[in-house]
Amino acid sequence: MNKTVSAAKQAGIIGIISVLSYVANYFLRNMLGVLTPLMLKNAFYSKEYVALLSSVYMIAYAAGQLLNGVLGDIVKPKGMVLIGLVFAGAASALFPFLPYRVLQIACFLIFGYALSMVRGPLMKIISENTEPRFARVICVFFSFSSFAGPLIAGLLAMLFQWQQAFVVAGVMTVVIAAGAYTALTVLEKRDMIHFHSLRGAGVKEMFGVFKIEKFTFYLMIACLVEIAAASVSFWIPTFLTEYVCLNETKSYFVFSVISLMRALIPFAALAVFKLFGERDILIMRCAYMMSVAAFAVMLFIPAGMGTVVFLLIALLMNSLVSSLLWSIYIPSLGKTGRVSSVNGILDCAGYIAAGAATSVFAGVVVSIGWHGLIVAWCCIPALGLIATLLCGKKKQKSTVSLPSA
Repeated sequence: MNKTVSAAKQAGIIGIISVLSYVANYFLRNMLGVLTPLMLKNAFYSKEYVALLSSVYMIAYAAGQLLNGVLGDIVKPKGMVLIGLVFAGAASALFPFLPYRVLQIACFLIFGYALSMVRGPLMKIISENTEPRFARVICVFFSFSSFAGPLIAGLLAMLFQWQQAFVVAGVMTVVIAAGAYTALTVLEKRDMIHFHSLRGAGVKEMFGVFKIEKFTFYLMIACLVEIAAASVSFWIPTFLTEYVCLNETKSYFVFSVISLMRALIPFAALAVFKLFGERDILIMRCAYMMSVAAFAVMLFIPAGMGTVVFLLIALLMNSLVSSLLWSIYIPSLGKTGRVSSVNGILDCAGYIAAGAATSVFAGVVVSIGWHGLIVAWCCIPALGLIATLLCGKKKQKSTVSLPSA
């Protein structure tokens, strides 16, 4: 019993440190999207240019994930987390004061690569130093962080001018980085956490993950959920302002409410997973069907709060799929010793897809308009639905199952 209590306490401490670090990662990466409506009032910025900055960040993040995912299984994770958050925070604080576009683009390259150093190492710390049942709960809060981040970003946008918001977000990230590094160092000295290096890791280890059952399917799902999480979310504040015709304050408020609702989905995902007999592919299929229907309805109703409601439904369904991927599938791979590598490859693929989609979406908005963008959004869950149907023909019951309590 004492051992169980001790394990729970240790998992709680590790979880708090990891989740706070990951929250910083997510509110920082959402600052550009939530501040876009204000930035567009400045002639220096256009939809295409802001979309380019977002795409540059996503591509740099994707490339970094591919490298840092493997490095996270080799070098000490606490150092990677510190360096990543500090450099990203500094890039955020400097960005508003850079006078030339080439410097701003370089800033977002650094920004993206730096943030790619965070998730994989944190997942390794969690999976190797907590029991599976506790690791799964921590991962649920990780998923919560990914949706709580936009909420915090929205609040910062409401409280500060856009230049100040970038600076405040950057400073907050550096402070969190220093606190996390100090806390992890203390835990290491007290022998509460250990680091296990994956010897001989390299290109072979990277491609070895494709031997994991259904990895290719989840790789495609990772691309789709990241497009919805990053590219679609990026355009929501501007969509609310220009299509739904809300002012900036109402737009940020609605965006914050949407983000809060999405942040609660990971907690419901575990219950839904058990309710459906742990058939994650069936759950994904149902979620994608509802998402397609919600986006389709948006095309036929007048722009207004009804649009917001159906947009919320579509995004919540994507959040459910995302939670199944990151909170159920990834923690189940702890025994493979490749958690950081798998996480890196999935994130890499997802952000390459999201980076391309963001620029495509910008072109659609400029050339066709917001209705064209809604059609493009509708294609994302449609592809997911097709993927689940093809995968489900072989085996409907998921190979991923909850560990016994």
